[in-house]
Amino acid sequence: MSKRNILKAVAIAAPLATLFVVTSASASPSPNVSFSSSADGASAHWSNGKGSAIDLTLGSDSGSTFAVVVFHHLPASAVSATTEPTFSTDNYAAGSPRYFVTLSDGNTLWGYPSNSGLGSSGSQLMWAINNGSTYETWSEIQSSAEAAATVTGADIVADGDQAPGTTDSITDLSFDGIAFN
Repeated sequence: MSKRNILKAVAIAAPLATLFVVTSASASPSPNVSFSSSADGASAHWSNGKGSAIDLTLGSDSGSTFAVVVFHHLPASAVSATTEPTFSTDNYAAGSPRYFVTLSDGNTLWGYPSNSGLGSSGSQLMWAINNGSTYETWSEIQSSAEAAATVTGADIVADGDQAPGTTDSITDLSFDGIAFN
């Protein structure tokens, strides 16, 4: 093959290779949230459109009512490499609302907001492994036995630990540095 033919072949093949790379690469879906609630008058929704505060309102059946923010397409990263999840709320009572994070090792992390009174560490949330009675900062969780576990899911849960009709306004919501409102 002559030098000229080689240059022609490269000139034709280079754009095709680029096209192949561009069309073969697919971006992962962006992290986002959805809402779920029990059928007893509970509700979960953006208070004033996407990106605003999220209202979690509890229904009438205090034994089974719930309102939940469900996270989708979160980065699959180890707890040790995950930026501290955050949220604030105007209401808090007896464990509601809270973060509920599932891990690859089968354990869970329960994150309670600053107005829970569970810590004064400067950490926005205090965390318990498997809803235990020891509350730790995120940096303590990151250096615990859970450090190597990968996050597999996350929710913000409001439930019947609060009075029927209570609305929790969720603000400053983020997971691994991704802000949702």
